[in-house]
Amino acid sequence: MKRSTAFFDRLGVLILGAALVALGVGAALWQRGSLPFTLDTLDVGVVADRQQDAWWPWALGGAGVVLVLILLWSLLRRLPSSAGRDLTLSADPSVPGSVTVDLRAVAKQAADVARELPGIRSARPRLRWERVDGARIPVISIIARTEADASPAAAATELATVRRHVAAVVGDGAVAVRILLST
Repeated sequence: MKRSTAFFDRLGVLILGAALVALGVGAALWQRGSLPFTLDTLDVGVVADRQQDAWWPWALGGAGVVLVLILLWSLLRRLPSSAGRDLTLSADPSVPGSVTVDLRAVAKQAADVARELPGIRSARPRLRWERVDGARIPVISIIARTEADASPAAAATELATVRRHVAAVVGDGAVAVRILLST
């Protein structure tokens, strides 16, 4: 998820949560009769009068359209991006064309291989682009868990072979490979 999407999600949840807490506190105080002002009934006459105005349906329709557009924008921001999946490898300059590698497929295959290693209970891939020394590079992470009776040192040695294989597929230095091992 993009940072701006996460920010607006958190801001929306904060605003909605604060409004619900305020509404709950107000309802509790109203039930106990502890409000600092008297509120015996709610007067909705102002809203009822506005319903007769000619602009009211247009205002509600416009608000609905704006709400739908905001929700669609929010859903589109959450779609997984295909940008950054492919990595163009340097090839022989005398041969026309280029070679690209689907990094998500490489990460998935690396996790599948890691799962088959002795002492590894589970492994899952993750692909992210991170800034290293001012440049953005792809980082393939393999999050692996060992069996309860397996040696973490032996599992780490086995997982190092997976790391070397990924480096051999995409070229050494083209992508960073991170192995996270837990017991």
